[in-house]
Amino acid sequence: MSLSVLSIEKNLNRYFENKFPERRENRISEITSLAKGWETELFSFKYKYIEEGDSIKKQLILRIYPASNVEKKTKWEFEVLTSLFKAGYPVPETHVLELDLEYFEYPFIIMDRISGKDMGDDFTKALQEGNLEKITNEILPIQTKLFVELHNLDWKILPIDFESDIEITPSYLLDRLIKNSRKRVEKFQLQNLNPIFQWLNEKKHTLKFERISILHNDYHPHNIIISEEDKAYVIDWPACFVGDFRQDLGWTLLLTGAYTSKEIRDMVLKFYEEILGAEVQDIEYFEILAATRRIMDMFIFLEQDSEIAGIRDETKQQIKETAFHLEYVATLVKDITGISIPRFKELIQSLLIE
Repeated sequence: MSLSVLSIEKNLNRYFENKFPERRENRISEITSLAKGWETELFSFKYKYIEEGDSIKKQLILRIYPASNVEKKTKWEFEVLTSLFKAGYPVPETHVLELDLEYFEYPFIIMDRISGKDMGDDFTKALQEGNLEKITNEILPIQTKLFVELHNLDWKILPIDFESDIEITPSYLLDRLIKNSRKRVEKFQLQNLNPIFQWLNEKKHTLKFERISILHNDYHPHNIIISEEDKAYVIDWPACFVGDFRQDLGWTLLLTGAYTSKEIRDMVLKFYEEILGAEVQDIEYFEILAATRRIMDMFIFLEQDSEIAGIRDETKQQIKETAFHLEYVATLVKDITGISIPRFKELIQSLLIE
């Protein structure tokens, strides 16, 4: 997907004029393409208009989902953001959900822009400088506090429609997740992952469950913005769902260990447990669950057409540039489960050679 500033301006003006005819003198300016995620295109812009005699100025984000059949996913993120905002959790206020493909060929949402800094940039800089004091005194306390607060929210604020005759428990939700993952295995012919699923199914019967939580499912410092008023906001919610909080924590620990070090991974867990006020049990199981998701994603993202995989074309290059982190994933799986996946090792080597 390639959009010029001129086309963004033209289509945003057309959109606001069509959808909000009561507004006069619409003006779009300062359109900027932001760092792109794996699945969406982001643009910031300023929007001025007059309504009921008042001149109104807003700084906004346009978030486009450039893939096929993503209307449901776009609507879900809008509903998640709206629900969390109403509950007082720190997310940007979201104003527009548009599923009509007339304007940008894909669905989009429009939300407030949080002017500030990406906490992930501070985290990366501190790592490069070996500044563990900044990580432990400034970054991790904010990151883990918001994480625990999310998991302590009432999950029923989200508009999820489960079948009425089913008792919704953490155990049921874990079974549901594994079954849905197995469907992906069949769809994309990833039967080489069957040994891991066998391990997950055997071990899940030993787990103890407590409660259902709202899960971000991609929680890391780059998804936290520190505003100019020094308030932290959490962004990027399309993967949000509900389940055992350890699913979310396991994913975060996996990414932290893979992109930084085991030492930093252990620090994140320690901070989480301190704020939670309890030791987290069986976390290695959920790290293997997370590793399974990562391995599946890599096969699908790299071996399928981008539109089918639901990612941007540029994402494949981004993955290749950080292929080193996949070695950590493979090693973790081998160390905990004893399972080695030759096809995944071959994929890693092919990425490292390119």
